Amino acid sequence: MAILYALVARGSVVLAEFTAASTNASTVARQILDNIPGDSDINVSYSQDRYIFHVKRTDGLTVLCMADESAGRRIPFSFLEDVHQRFVKTYIR
Repeated sequence: MAILYALVARGSVVLAEFTAASTNASTVARQILDNIPGDSDINVSYSQDRYIFHVKRTDGLTVLCMADESAGRRIPFSFLEDVHQRFVKTYIR
């Protein structure tokens, strides 16, 4: 079980990004960002091959990660909540 990719974005503008593996995650993540409907807060997951992209949008910030299917939903969404809180604490005042 692993989280292999993560990003933070405002709209479709990527503010921070990290990858732990050579995949096309960045391309898929940008497609997901471009297709997320509306501006409301969401928690949603998308399947791509054997990976799951988990998306959390809160307060206009979108955090997204790609994880193995074996990670389930609880761990990735806890990770996204932690990333969101740290990003806001560090960069948004």
